[in-house]
Amino acid sequence: MKLLQFVFILLISLHSSIGFSSDDITADGIVGVWLIETDEEATGKVEIYEQDGLYHGKIIWAKPSAETGEPPLDVKNKKDELKSRPLEGLEIMWDYKFNGVDSWEEGEFYAYKKGRTASPKLTLIDKDHLKIQVKILLFKKTFVWPRVQDTQSGNSSES
Repeated sequence: MKLLQFVFILLISLHSSIGFSSDDITADGIVGVWLIETDEEATGKVEIYEQDGLYHGKIIWAKPSAETGEPPLDVKNKKDELKSRPLEGLEIMWDYKFNGVDSWEEGEFYAYKKGRTASPKLTLIDKDHLKIQVKILLFKKTFVWPRVQDTQSGNSSES
């Protein structure tokens, strides 16, 4: 019986992974709202949108401070005059280009938790999961953002 359950689960897993290929990915596949998670807790939402053939993203929601209840600020910014700006509304990614296959590259990404800019590669794992891969020298860090689902209809949120 356990073998039968294992085979059934394996078949379902294979079917769902086969259902999405790079052929299904379009340039606008990245457009929508994505959840930023830290230690499995939602800390923000980023809206990715197309503008003049390039892809940009801005924070549309940031979890308020646990201590004060106030919206978080860009406190890690290297420029003192920018440390008091709110994270909500802040453009954190700009000028990304679709590579024609499955990734968006050549853009800039502001890592507000570190106060620095990088150029990670953005790749759709499937239509609802965006992989952000940052490479610095010999080190590589990967984040996965889930797409925010439309609570009204249960569909993916897309602009």
